[in-house]
Amino acid sequence: MRQIFGDVRWEVKAAVFMSLVAIFSIVGPFGTYETMTLAERFTHWTVIMIGLGFFMHIFMTMALRAPLLAHWPAFVKVGLGAAVAAIPGAAVVEFVNEVFRPSGVKLSDLVRIWAQVAAIGFMVGIVEYIDWRPQPTAPAPVQTAMHRRLPPELGDDIISMSMQDHYVEVTTTRGNDLILMRFSDALEEVSDLPGLRVHRSHWVATPHARALTRKGNKSRLTLSDGRQLAVSATYLSDVQSALAAQSSAQSA
Repeated sequence: MRQIFGDVRWEVKAAVFMSLVAIFSIVGPFGTYETMTLAERFTHWTVIMIGLGFFMHIFMTMALRAPLLAHWPAFVKVGLGAAVAAIPGAAVVEFVNEVFRPSGVKLSDLVRIWAQVAAIGFMVGIVEYIDWRPQPTAPAPVQTAMHRRLPPELGDDIISMSMQDHYVEVTTTRGNDLILMRFSDALEEVSDLPGLRVHRSHWVATPHARALTRKGNKSRLTLSDGRQLAVSATYLSDVQSALAAQSSAQSA
């Protein structure tokens, strides 16, 4: 929950919430204008927006951060989150409708409301969860001695390095290769890259670090390609600091 709600852009969320409540209260869509007073519509839509906003935020955030969906386009992940959130969301809408306009719960009504909630949630999510601002052009990748060891087809974007017996497995955004060398020498060769050691057997380029998860006493770092690498206690604070700095830079 800390990861889901810890970096919420509250000013954006508050603006979207208040705008939707005001618009729906005044316009009175879905028959609420004809059957409710302004005060009733305001109460009706405020309760609904609170419930829908809660579920939409949880499931859209989960979809956007899920390692298995890392390579999906952002708008597809938002649509998936909206569709899943609309399942409990339809129940919220129907419950509030029954309070204000009791008519009995019908499966056909739930299906119709689910489709409406998913569609509206997707449109709102596109505005709220996707940053449409022009992104700065990425600087040319730093060329190191390690890059010269890699086959050209693997490109220049190194994600991680892991010790494998007498070899070092170097993973890039295009694949991986085993290089016969000491891990300590490999670390020296990538010293000019932004990265850090997360375990005695693993090094990670910080731009590809995504999230830290813990299960019991074991910590794992999720990378941009969906893989997870073990994080030892020795390097845990360094990883946490790197992720915090990265999150602050993205929010700025």
